Amino acid sequence: MEFRFIDPVEDFSNGLVALKTYHEDILQTGEKLLKLVDEIKRQGMNEQLAIQCMNLYCYYDHANHLHHQDEEQALFPLLIGKSPLVDGMMERLILDHEEIEKAWKLLAEKLSKPEIINNYEKLIHLAKDFEKQQREHLTREDKDFSPKVKEIINDDQIKQVGKKMAQLRHLL
Repeated sequence: MEFRFIDPVEDFSNGLVALKTYHEDILQTGEKLLKLVDEIKRQGMNEQLAIQCMNLYCYYDHANHLHHQDEEQALFPLLIGKSPLVDGMMERLILDHEEIEKAWKLLAEKLSKPEIINNYEKLIHLAKDFEKQQREHLTREDKDFSPKVKEIINDDQIKQVGKKMAQLRHLL
C-alpha cells in the first residue's frame, strides 16, 4: 500500500486563498485525527485504523511543513517592517510553528508506527494537544492576522505569494 500526500491546493494564483484552503483542510483533518484516536481507544488497533494512522502521518508530515514554509518564505517576507503590530504577530506565529512542530514530532512517532501504539491514553493526549495547538494557531491567523495582511498587501503581492508557494512545491 502506498501512502502519499495530496496537496489540498490546486490553484496557487491567489496566495491568500491558497493559505485559507490549507487552514480549512488542516482543521478538517484535525477532526479526523480526534475521531481516529477515539476509535482506536474504543476498539484497539486493527489494520483499518493502522492505515488511517499512516494516512494522517503522511498528510501532516507534508502539510504542516509546506504550510509553515508558505507563510515564512512566501508571505512573511512581504510584510516585515510594514507594521510593528504585524511584525509582532509574525513573531508569535513563528513561535507557534515551532511549538506545533514539537507536538507533531511526539505524535508522529506513534502515527508512523501504529503497531507500537499500546498506550491509548497517551495517544489521545498527544493528538488532542497537537490538534489544539493547530486549531488555536489557525484561528489566530484567520481572526487576527489575516485581516491585517489584507490591509497591507496588494493584488500583485498576493499573486507573488501564490507563485512562491507553487515554487516551494516545484510546480514552477
